[in-house]
Amino acid sequence: MSTASTTSGSYIHLPTRGLLEIRGKDASKFLQGLITNHMPRIENGGSGFFAAFLSPKGRVMYDAFIHPANTPKDADPTFLIECDARALPELHKHIARFILRSKVKLVGVTESYDVYSVLDDSHHQDSTLGQEPAYSNAEVMERLGNMHASIVSLPESYKQGTLEDYHVRRITNGVPEGIDDFIAGTSLPLECNIDYMNGVDFRKGCYVGQELTIRTYHKGIIRKRVVPVQYYKPNDTEPESFQFNKNASHVIPPQSELFLVKDEESSPQPTASSSSARAVRASGKTGSNIGNIGLALVKLDDVTSGGTFNVMDREGAIIRAKAFFPTWWPQQPTSEDNAE
Repeated sequence: MSTASTTSGSYIHLPTRGLLEIRGKDASKFLQGLITNHMPRIENGGSGFFAAFLSPKGRVMYDAFIHPANTPKDADPTFLIECDARALPELHKHIARFILRSKVKLVGVTESYDVYSVLDDSHHQDSTLGQEPAYSNAEVMERLGNMHASIVSLPESYKQGTLEDYHVRRITNGVPEGIDDFIAGTSLPLECNIDYMNGVDFRKGCYVGQELTIRTYHKGIIRKRVVPVQYYKPNDTEPESFQFNKNASHVIPPQSELFLVKDEESSPQPTASSSSARAVRASGKTGSNIGNIGLALVKLDDVTSGGTFNVMDREGAIIRAKAFFPTWWPQQPTSEDNAE
């Protein structure tokens, strides 16, 4: 594995991202009541941040970045809401429901902008997880908290990367994104690591879905989280560390059920349908994937114990999956009671 220079990196065009513009006197106050993060942090300009829109029951509806447009002081406050382009129409409708008499205007502006991701390769390991951290914890938190919406001048050594590079980096670090990882109205924000990604402010006032989010945070019991998984054939050797191999592709449909492997003879097998009177209960669900790696929402106890899972690929074949904890997490989860 080669060692990257201190100024190496890449910039990647993300045509998969869509944008809404919200403009008006009440824009900051309006968004403050809808998202998990704290709008006063960016209402006077700055870098922007990650946040989520929740249902009244506290389930994630849409993940998004909120970017201040940094308009002149005499202009109406303006923010760009960046999300998965496939979710844009539904997010537009979701936000519009709450406008009522608020002095804001909401329009789609995807065609007016190009969205890029800048990846710094310093200290990064593209292919390995579970050995040393890709970044120190402080460096990760600084990046997640302050650098998402920056306009930067890049060194000449930065090269144009590919969308595959972006998703490999994202999945390797356990970062969910878009409708393949966030199924609207299903998962809690803390299960999706939004707290670890500085996307939840636990001290702000009321917003849609706040009650359950705060209660979950103060109880401190989170039994499931989204983690990276590596796929391999059942007859292959179980991986000891996380390794990306684009040539060992396994196409796993998002939201496929994962079944914990207890032993070779009695392990549950995923099926398209079942006539059994007592259905086998799934241990988790998959998210996005590329090559032989992906994301999955699984019980933390199963990851801690080194458990493996069976899942069905697009062709109906049984594939094995091994889950890993991202090393940049602020703390490694401890084993908890998984009783519902």
